[in-house]
Amino acid sequence: MNNQHIVVTQFAYIGQDKRGTTAEILLDRKGKALSIFRKKDTVFGNHYHTGSQATKNPEIFWLLHGELKFEYRHIESEEWIVLDIVAPVKIDIYPNVLHRVTALTDAYMLELNSLQEHIDDTLRAD
Repeated sequence: MNNQHIVVTQFAYIGQDKRGTTAEILLDRKGKALSIFRKKDTVFGNHYHTGSQATKNPEIFWLLHGELKFEYRHIESEEWIVLDIVAPVKIDIYPNVLHRVTALTDAYMLELNSLQEHIDDTLRAD
């Protein structure tokens, strides 16, 4: 899925059998990452980023396990777009895109930035 606000990229499996799957991923950022676990039915986000931090232009999530309801809209729009996103995927979220997320299952993800970078470039919607 690709549009002007977010890009969702499925992992390309290089192996899959009765044991599970193997995918090769490109580590396209250096520095810190946030390890995020969310329990089923919890809601998080409800904010956007201006892109003032390089790691927020775009913000990159790797959903490694679980399923999310991902709601988003550009801050100048009133129309919400809703996606069901199933792991494993990479999610790129571009600046000025308000996003809120509900964990439809227990979910585990990596966010490719430090906590301070997140704090420095996050504007809450609520």
